Amino acid sequence: MVSGPSLQQQLDQKVQEIKQAVSGLSAEQASKEPAQGEWSAKQVLSHLCGADDALSMYEFKRFLSEDTPPLGITPGQYSDIRKDALVPELLSKVESDYSAIGNFFAGLDDQQLNRKAHIPFLKETPLGEYPTLGQWAIGVIQFHLNDHIQQLKNLTQ
Repeated sequence: MVSGPSLQQQLDQKVQEIKQAVSGLSAEQASKEPAQGEWSAKQVLSHLCGADDALSMYEFKRFLSEDTPPLGITPGQYSDIRKDALVPELLSKVESDYSAIGNFFAGLDDQQLNRKAHIPFLKETPLGEYPTLGQWAIGVIQFHLNDHIQQLKNLTQ
């Protein structure tokens, strides 16, 4: 069984990996799209920041405040709102937002981690379209963030 503090620890580790992956990137390198339709490092970081906050803390809190809330999450989107931001600004936002999410996770008990939401795009995945908050958090940390960390590493080579 997953615990809130272990989720926080895993999330903190991923933030460090993100920072390490982009360390030493020049502004030019960070803005360069590797190919048509592929994201630059800045676009990946912007995506990780979300439109308002990382992974939308609002969506995580809905697991607790509503019974099986429908989450309208669309994969593959990033917010263009930070297109002029510098990499250090984006990293700072990622770090502060994910720290807040980690603190949120750390305070969750088993009952809260077992609350469900409806996320239709997960229907054909091992999580299914009704994941628990704990499952969703693990999916975000171990799959979503891992994928983007690898993407950032590839962009810096």
